[in-house]
Amino acid sequence: MEGTGMEEILDLLDWNMPSEVQAKGISLAREAKTIVPFLQPLTSKHNKNVWDNCAVIIAEKSDEELRPYLVELLEWLQDMNWPGAFCILDRLKKYADHDSLCKAVSVCIQEAKKGSDEIWVSNLSALLQKQSG
Repeated sequence: MEGTGMEEILDLLDWNMPSEVQAKGISLAREAKTIVPFLQPLTSKHNKNVWDNCAVIIAEKSDEELRPYLVELLEWLQDMNWPGAFCILDRLKKYADHDSLCKAVSVCIQEAKKGSDEIWVSNLSALLQKQSG
């Protein structure tokens, strides 16, 4: 990643880029020391157009690397039509620390209920059922 800034990497992850350019972006992003820039970026230039590839990068990370960001990852499940949502869901189904995941889901369910977001509650509940089943 040396010499390549995060803005440039996110530019390469844009779904409007040729697939070989996106692959280069994913390869560079794998070297990033943190997943924070890939947690659903929302800027005028980098937003849903990079989420699919951001999800691919995040899904490759270990449980330990994901643990501090579980709430943010669960926010991705607010709308399963969002790019990358199913990739994140599939990764979270494999998350081994059920207690940590349940705590994060509980936080998100409280937020969802405050906002009357029944779809998010349903998506979170489905994750727990699939994870324990």
